[in-house]
Amino acid sequence: MIKVYLERKITRDDLAPGNLEKHPELRELYSLYEEEGDFTYTWYIREELPPHVARKILNTRILELLDFLSKNKDIGVSELARSLGRSAPNVSRDLRFLARWKLVRLNEQGKKKTVEITARRIEILFAEK
Repeated sequence: MIKVYLERKITRDDLAPGNLEKHPELRELYSLYEEEGDFTYTWYIREELPPHVARKILNTRILELLDFLSKNKDIGVSELARSLGRSAPNVSRDLRFLARWKLVRLNEQGKKKTVEITARRIEILFAEK
């Protein structure tokens, strides 16, 4: 049996009331956020991912994209595509996939879309039944 875990930054979206049911451990953090009104600390959460997601993440293009993002903060999608020598639509498709599984966060700053990596660690565990 294979288990895949993602350790990632917690975002404001995770603290939305509907998401607190999925992660009860975030309730204390939510209370702190309500009191302080600030989100300057970096907190991490560990979630299980389906194995088919791990298979796609281990694709060479996705790994190259994640590696580049880990070294380049708040880069725009167009600049990212140029830097990787890939077409912008293909990079956008990969980023939407990564955002869906919360490995990255897509931010809009006016007309410019920037990408922030939220993934810290991905673990693939093999266990006997």
